[in-house]
Amino acid sequence: MKWLMLAALSLLLQACGGSSGPDAPTAASDACSVAQQRASLRAYMQDHYYWYPQLRTPDESAASMDAYFQSMLFTPTDRFSFAESTAAHNALFTEGRRVGYGYALAWADASRTVLRVRNTEPASPVARAGLMRGDTILSIDGFGAQDIAAGALAIVNTPGVHRIFNIIDGAGRPRTLDVESGDFALTPVAATAIFDITRNGVPVKVGYIDYSQFVGYSVPALNLAFTRFNLAGIGELILDLRYNGGGSVATSRDLASMIGGARTAGELYAYLRFNDKQASATQQVRFKTSADDFAQPLPQGLPRVVVIGSEATASASELLVNGLRPFVDVVLVGATTYGKPYGFVPHDDCGITYNAVEFECLNALGVGGFTAGFAPDCPAADDLDHQLGDANENRTRVALDYLATGSCGATQARAAKRPTAPGVFGESSPPGMFPH
Repeated sequence: MKWLMLAALSLLLQACGGSSGPDAPTAASDACSVAQQRASLRAYMQDHYYWYPQLRTPDESAASMDAYFQSMLFTPTDRFSFAESTAAHNALFTEGRRVGYGYALAWADASRTVLRVRNTEPASPVARAGLMRGDTILSIDGFGAQDIAAGALAIVNTPGVHRIFNIIDGAGRPRTLDVESGDFALTPVAATAIFDITRNGVPVKVGYIDYSQFVGYSVPALNLAFTRFNLAGIGELILDLRYNGGGSVATSRDLASMIGGARTAGELYAYLRFNDKQASATQQVRFKTSADDFAQPLPQGLPRVVVIGSEATASASELLVNGLRPFVDVVLVGATTYGKPYGFVPHDDCGITYNAVEFECLNALGVGGFTAGFAPDCPAADDLDHQLGDANENRTRVALDYLATGSCGATQARAAKRPTAPGVFGESSPPGMFPH
């Protein structure tokens, strides 16, 4: 049962545009014939799918296993389940690597004519070439903004593919970058900082973490960040999850335990409820205790955490918000989150990993079902004119002002939501933030 427990603790993100799609099976055996794969998938879905009574009759004319899988889903309720290649899945969640360029874009204007760089992976090819958050995209390989938004750029899943980026950088200078796709390490803890504020005449130190992915290999970096915060004696914490599409339940629990410390030790973090056929898999996930050698929790635990969120904040990120709320004051700054209270137990078959919804997540008060997402306490627009981790970046500034004054009022003039495009180009993007 150990493998089941470990698998069930993996609340994996839904990829949107960022997945390469499932690879075609390489084995020619009967076990991987199309007929056998379809039969195996049907049996798996009948037993494990959360909404198995509502499974649709699969499309026998589907051109791929991905299309066959999608045709079975209980839509529109299920906007989460997806399939991907097992190799890509393992690279991301086990090896912490990705192949591509490492950037995401967002519309910068209401008329959707200007594309800007929303964020880049720190170790990615585009970052090494000098592409930065806030740069304006004039064209990529000759395709302008509208063509890029329409999907003119094919997803690249192999190293060595050159693309020409014509941009205007943050200083207003036109630049041309020749970027070659590559295999690069992901950096889930992309930035940390310690800010100084004054509250009622008293100086307070505020820790800040930009965290992009709940994966096990990120825990050492989280440990280092919290050790730094301990040494600095922070009194408040800003957790930036605006582009964090989710990941592992276990890692989400670990980070929540670091935040809560003794305040939450041993308490119920999440209740994972499976369908009636898999009732024995249903489990309680508890906050770690002070006896666990997993990290250095903050002294006494924090009574409050400010989370920066957006429509790209999903799954394990929302689990953290929901799981902490019975014990810790969670203040949300930014925009309404994605709304994914469900999780997957990845199912591998013939080179394809199927991520079908298998369980729902509830907190210690039995609260779940947050499919509309969590609305912000302090609405605030994203600010592409500043880097993440900069105290002057709008959402970070709103969070700091709230911690200093206890009010969002002084920042409402900056709170209009920046227009975004659908799909991978803006905050409406579900997880899978680096499609290129």
